[in-house]
Amino acid sequence: MKRNIIIDCDPGHDDAVALVLAARAAGLALMGVTVVAGNSGLANTVRNALNILAFAGAKDVPVYAGCGKPLERELLNQSGERIHGKDGLGDYRFDAEAERPQEKNAVDYLAETLNAAKEKVTLVCLGPLTNIAAAFRQCPECRRNVECLVIMGGAVYVPGNVTPAAEFNFYVDPEAAEIVMSSGCKIYLHPLDVTMRALFGKEEIEALRCSTSRLAQFVGSLLALYAGTYERELGFYACPVHDALCIGVLVEPTLVEYENTAIGVLTAGEMAGKCVPGAAGGNTWFGTKIDSGRFVKLVTDMVSAEE
Repeated sequence: MKRNIIIDCDPGHDDAVALVLAARAAGLALMGVTVVAGNSGLANTVRNALNILAFAGAKDVPVYAGCGKPLERELLNQSGERIHGKDGLGDYRFDAEAERPQEKNAVDYLAETLNAAKEKVTLVCLGPLTNIAAAFRQCPECRRNVECLVIMGGAVYVPGNVTPAAEFNFYVDPEAAEIVMSSGCKIYLHPLDVTMRALFGKEEIEALRCSTSRLAQFVGSLLALYAGTYERELGFYACPVHDALCIGVLVEPTLVEYENTAIGVLTAGEMAGKCVPGAAGGNTWFGTKIDSGRFVKLVTDMVSAEE
């Protein structure tokens, strides 16, 4: 039986790879994609999601536009634009005809779909958690049908990538992150502690670009743009494909080792977005180790397989 998933995202190069993997994964049933502002403004992230799905042969997956700003503050996405470009994908040009987004708002879709679900649904959360938190606020009872949340976000024992304390997704909307992390749902959190090691280097990127597979060439081109930004900003040509790890662990759960510890999120001042580990146990497992080589091979194999 396939696992029902909804992806909430803000594409973004690494979101794009995650969407391609989800479209290719035989064991996953992608029910819908909800989109939030984050790596770029909402108009860009919605358009990117539609274009990526069309290119991946999944244009029938419905896409819902969600929140254009965080719950309680303005959107601060300068670092997102610095890494992902003004449109979120480095001005990549698609040759596939995309569908239009659904008329229903993403928050309404999440609340109604989860509340009415006959089978449990896994939420794969790749951007700021605004849509998810808003849905939980709107319909608290919908949480009963969430199998688990698989989240990319936070930094537990390593520095953040926006401030010394905070990773981008949690920094953009710390209030939403705190609502979700304290929701009582089962959570598998993939913080920078592991996603910074979900790394594609020059050889792996070039192998994708030179592949005979159209999807592999697409992913290779995106990662080349992404790695080029890292080279300009940080001085090395490589890129961590943060969000794709959340699909990777659904396909191969042993890619990541986890620690079962409660995680809180600070929401005020210079420490906003900081993860605070608490007592052992509870509903949250956060990643501590990753088999990087297996992750790279999994992504490469999935996007290179015959279409």
